[in-house]
Amino acid sequence: MFLTPLPQINPVLARHYSSKSAKTHHARKYQSSSESDSDLDEWLGRRGNTDFWRRKMRTFHAILDLNKDGVISFDDFKLLADRFVDLGHMSEKHTKEFYHVIQDLWEKQFGEISPYNLVPIQKFMENMHHVLNDRVLVRRAHSFLPYLFKAVDKDRSGEISVEEFKLFFDVLGLEEQDAIVAFRAIDSNADGKINSKEFVKHGRDFFLSEDEENLSKYFWGPLVHH
Repeated sequence: MFLTPLPQINPVLARHYSSKSAKTHHARKYQSSSESDSDLDEWLGRRGNTDFWRRKMRTFHAILDLNKDGVISFDDFKLLADRFVDLGHMSEKHTKEFYHVIQDLWEKQFGEISPYNLVPIQKFMENMHHVLNDRVLVRRAHSFLPYLFKAVDKDRSGEISVEEFKLFFDVLGLEEQDAIVAFRAIDSNADGKINSKEFVKHGRDFFLSEDEENLSKYFWGPLVHH
């Protein structure tokens, strides 16, 4: 549901964002990143079993697969990180922290840093499923998100506009029109700004939620087809 008028959307684009399956009672139970420890304990081991969640993971794998060869490597991770750093909006301190977070994330989720450690879609989804159901990993797996926000917060105001969000999608290799759709979806109070807390919440909920009505599904652009 959008609270402000949207620009004209191509019908084909709109279909990318359509949801046809009904959400489940279990998915609603843990759609929020603010879930309690008791909720987490209750659903650990049961997450990541819906077609919708797997579709989102395929979408994210496609974003990370920069050369579109069907696998991701640490080089893909590093090159994408370089793109955000090259925008020139992060401080030297945050840049160093960001690269450390990226390296730590890769090693904990995918293993050694090696040109021979290639992660195809199936292995990626298995790893993400493991992370999703691990109490420790799930709480720190998306620690890179605040740095992406800093990278596109061009004026360092602590909020990003739709123009800055377009920059985010451009770095990811996504279309400007998709950025507008996503921004309007997650700008819940329609004030034309998204703060860091909102950005991180929606980015994290993309990986956690199996609720097809959760607006975080727009965060990384149009979902791939089944």
